[in-house]
Amino acid sequence: MVIDGLRWDFVADSFGKETMPLTNDILTNNGCLLQANLQAPTVTMPRIKAMMTGTVPNFIDIVLNFGSKPLQNDNLLLQAKKHGHKLIFYGDETWLSLFPHIFNRHDGTTSFVVTDFTEVDNNVTRHIKDEMYRDDWTVMILHYLGLDHIGHMEGPASILIKPKLREMDRIIDEIAQNVDNWKRNGVPTLFVVCGDHGMKNSGGHGGSTLEETTVPFIVIGGTHCAYQKNYEPIKIEQLDVAVTLSAALGLPIPSTNLGSVFLDNIYILDHHNWLFLLYYNTKQVFDHFRRLVHNESEIENVLQKYVNAVDLHVAWMNSNKTDIEDIIFSYKQILNEMKGTIINSIVKYDFRLMTVAVFALCQIIIILFFMRFPVWTIHKKTASFFLCSGIIYYFHSFENATSFYPTSILLFLLVIGVIYNNCELYINSRYCLCQMYTTGPIRRIVLLQIGTLLHIVSLASSSFIEEEHQTWFFLWATAIVIILYHLFIEDLVFLVNKFELSVARHRNINISLFDANSRKDLLFCTVPLLFFGHIFLRRLNSTDNRRTDQLDIFEWLNKDKIWMTIVLLIALILLILVTLEEDKYKKQSFFLNIPIVICIYLRHMCNGTVIKIPFYSSSGIYEVQIFWGIIMLSLINYGYRVIVRLKYSRQYFIRTMFLLIINTWVMISAMLHKPHNVILLPVQLMTGCLIDWILREISCSLDLHVYVYYWLGNVFYFYQGNSNSLANINIAAGYVGLRSYMPFVTGMYLIINTYSAPVLAYFQFIYYIHCGILNIVRANKIYLSWRLLTTTAYMIIVIILRDHLFVWSVFSPKLLYEATYSVIMCCNILLTSIVIMVQFIPFKSI
Repeated sequence: MVIDGLRWDFVADSFGKETMPLTNDILTNNGCLLQANLQAPTVTMPRIKAMMTGTVPNFIDIVLNFGSKPLQNDNLLLQAKKHGHKLIFYGDETWLSLFPHIFNRHDGTTSFVVTDFTEVDNNVTRHIKDEMYRDDWTVMILHYLGLDHIGHMEGPASILIKPKLREMDRIIDEIAQNVDNWKRNGVPTLFVVCGDHGMKNSGGHGGSTLEETTVPFIVIGGTHCAYQKNYEPIKIEQLDVAVTLSAALGLPIPSTNLGSVFLDNIYILDHHNWLFLLYYNTKQVFDHFRRLVHNESEIENVLQKYVNAVDLHVAWMNSNKTDIEDIIFSYKQILNEMKGTIINSIVKYDFRLMTVAVFALCQIIIILFFMRFPVWTIHKKTASFFLCSGIIYYFHSFENATSFYPTSILLFLLVIGVIYNNCELYINSRYCLCQMYTTGPIRRIVLLQIGTLLHIVSLASSSFIEEEHQTWFFLWATAIVIILYHLFIEDLVFLVNKFELSVARHRNINISLFDANSRKDLLFCTVPLLFFGHIFLRRLNSTDNRRTDQLDIFEWLNKDKIWMTIVLLIALILLILVTLEEDKYKKQSFFLNIPIVICIYLRHMCNGTVIKIPFYSSSGIYEVQIFWGIIMLSLINYGYRVIVRLKYSRQYFIRTMFLLIINTWVMISAMLHKPHNVILLPVQLMTGCLIDWILREISCSLDLHVYVYYWLGNVFYFYQGNSNSLANINIAAGYVGLRSYMPFVTGMYLIINTYSAPVLAYFQFIYYIHCGILNIVRANKIYLSWRLLTTTAYMIIVIILRDHLFVWSVFSPKLLYEATYSVIMCCNILLTSIVIMVQFIPFKSI
């Protein structure tokens, strides 16, 4: 029985004793509780693979988790099927995707509709009574999803957690009673209850925190329960489950297994059987060790220990004089040593492809930074240079057949080509660097460039990656200080000039630092609002892994629906008031936005996060469908305006298109966000507008606008509660208004919800550029350059630190976030380019 999201403290601590009293009674009398540890990624599909095959799942499995394919490797269920066992299954359909032809009876439930807390579990429980009276099966697997869904939607502190755990407690007790009856009737039965992964304090999972990687492993029906010397539960690895259950069922160990058997912790075994099982397990893992580990001295060291353990085993079999504890200790020590080494060395890297990727990105960045023109011609000397290089490399490789690979030739030519063309670019475009640093307000730009570079350098530290939000909070506060400083300097210069002019004219003038007629004075007074907003918003969501005990504003609001409702209503009212729109269409936009924000409120109301309207009952599906209907009407309205612009006033076409994109993006994001996060959207709109006003007043260059809006998007990204842990992805946003799992729609929803702020900041920046198409193209070039520079630098960091202790738990999730972020921004820049191109298409037929 797998309970999705069942973390350790839900069973073992005082909280578990309160919510699962029947299970704790069973553990006290005839059950056994073990503590299972697992590796990242902590999502369902990789964890099922680990339990059934005894192997370490790949990190890419976190992506494949959304579309599981049949498992090809040898596994526990396949061995059970081959040896005549009848298997039945009820629960998460991920099992049916991984093992499509294994089960004699099954009923799957989708794991992706996270808004369903009850039906997914009821569909499993309704089969239990019938199956308890049948005798045509030998292995039954149940997988409950409700607990995990509650975690995704409301977190482990939700009021729904305790009732759900009590429900699981009753089911465990019911099955345990049947197990006890079967044992009395001479039918040996083993009942295992475990979690596939844990649950972070924020409710998600996928990362490597203690709450996510520590789960209970309950065994009922065994003959023994071992404890540590201090009476603490024995600790096992999730990898060990496959080999242990194989031994319990009398099956061959799966050929891919890397785990070590712990059957002695739950059964009393005679010495002959236990030593043979340890020998069998050690021999199998040692075969993998010799194949996967390439350090000869390490192999020799383990081989010597293995031979010594076998010699002790043989001596005991011949004379029974050898201390059996020494043999058991020797076998277990070798197993643990081999398992740890294999886990750290099992991943293979394709350095050719990694090198190609890095070189390709470096080439793109160099072109973006230094190239004068978008294309260049390939001269005859270039072609002949490549041809000669290829022939020389071919003959060199031909002498050594083992090094002749087509990919090697391509890699060699790519590297030579990159070096050659970069030299050409440098020779032909040397003035670009000088131009970059001799125009505009140098000091302002350099400070922001240094800040961006420091952020990139900080990604070489795992601690800075985990706490990246602190970096951006610091950089944003620094940007506000820089803006405030330049406002003060410009105001001071203005007053000095005014004083000098008055002296020259021999007039007396009353000089005030805050001149009521000066627009800069007004700006000087409004900039501190950015500071106060920053102080409030950084505490809206807790993203600090080291301060999980401190309440954030969200947790406080979540305890009181009245305040959550007030915050959501303020956010929705602000959305209507601050939405960007031309004066001519403001009234029309106002009447379209009112039903949109009503649908947004009703959607959150149906989820129970805000105060409900009396006598209004709905699942929230129809409200979302109405929302999309109104969005379509809005798009049709904007479409008509776009056509009119193309026909009569093309100079306003681009602004109209970006109004359409921004307003649509904001409303969709508001529908998908958690209710307390909706306030971020109008605040970001107002912040972007205020920044544009300030930067224009102090005559900042286009480049400075790019950096400030780039920082704006990143800081609001972390205000939203995002981090570099996969556990912080709000999975619930992917299923808003859906009745069933739709992979493409779910993926798009998750992207919109997660990257709402950076995308909005980019389109705000493009909208506020009034300086023509060439400036938009230049801005895109700078924006893309810094985005790809961050991704490329981080790729190089990850390659260098590929053997780091936290490469899979910290560096790899961040790489996934960086890659996704870059792809999304490239798509946005492509969309902007298409909009610009459309403006020049002749529409004579319109």
